[in-house]
Amino acid sequence: WCPPEDADSSAMLVQGILNFTVFIKTFIEFPLFGVKNKNMVDNLKPCVFDPIHNKDCPIFTIDYMLNQAENDSTERDLMLRYGGVINIKIHWNCDLDRSIKLCKPEYTFTRLDVPFREKSFSLGYNFRYTSNWKQNEEHFRTLTKAYGLRFIITISGNAGKFNFITLTLNIGSLIGIFGIATFVSDIIVFHASKRAGVYRNYVFEKVQLKTLLDGAKDQSKLHVEKNENQLLNDASNTDI
Repeated sequence: WCPPEDADSSAMLVQGILNFTVFIKTFIEFPLFGVKNKNMVDNLKPCVFDPIHNKDCPIFTIDYMLNQAENDSTERDLMLRYGGVINIKIHWNCDLDRSIKLCKPEYTFTRLDVPFREKSFSLGYNFRYTSNWKQNEEHFRTLTKAYGLRFIITISGNAGKFNFITLTLNIGSLIGIFGIATFVSDIIVFHASKRAGVYRNYVFEKVQLKTLLDGAKDQSKLHVEKNENQLLNDASNTDI
C-alpha cells in the first residue's frame, strides 16, 4: 500500500538552475563527399554561447535556452516548477568548395510541451522512479515523481560541391526546357491569343490554289521540253 501523491505543493520544485550549462557535442558526416565535421573548435576553451560574440561555443545556459524557447516569463516560471520539453535543432549548411572549418552549425530552440495557459490535462514534464532497500529484514520502496526539463536534439544539414558533369547535365536540361517552351508558346499564340491571325501572317506564307496549279503546269511543260530535246540529241547521234 502506498499513500496517494500530493500534487498540491506550490513550491518551486526546480530551483537555482538558470545558470547551469549544457554542453552539446555533435558530429556530422556527408558520405557522398567523404567529409566529417564537429561543432567544436580545435582549441576549445571555457566559454558560454553568445549569438553575437561567441557563436562557436557549444555550451549553453539554461536561462538562454528557456528564453529562446518561450517568450512568456510566466510560462518560463511554470516550466521551472512543473518541467517542460525543449527541442534543440542543429542545422548545418555547408559549402564544400570552401574549407570545412568554415562550416558552422545554427542552433534554434523550440518548446514541444503544451503551454500551461491551455489548461492541458497533463502539465509540464515529469517521470517516476523507484528506490528499493531493505532494513531489519523488511523491504521498502519509495516512488518518486520528478519534474525537470527534457532536451530533445535533432540534427539536419545539407552540403554541396561543384561538379562539372552535374553542371553539363543541368545546362542540357535547360536547353531542352527552352525548346519545349518555344513550342508551347507557339501553340498558345496560334490558338489562344486574340491576335492569332496577325501572328500567323508573319509566320506563314499564303499561296493561292491557282498559283500552285499554274506553277505545276509550268513545271510539266518544262519537263516535256527537256524530254524532247533529249530525244533529238539521241536521234542526231544515231544518224552519225
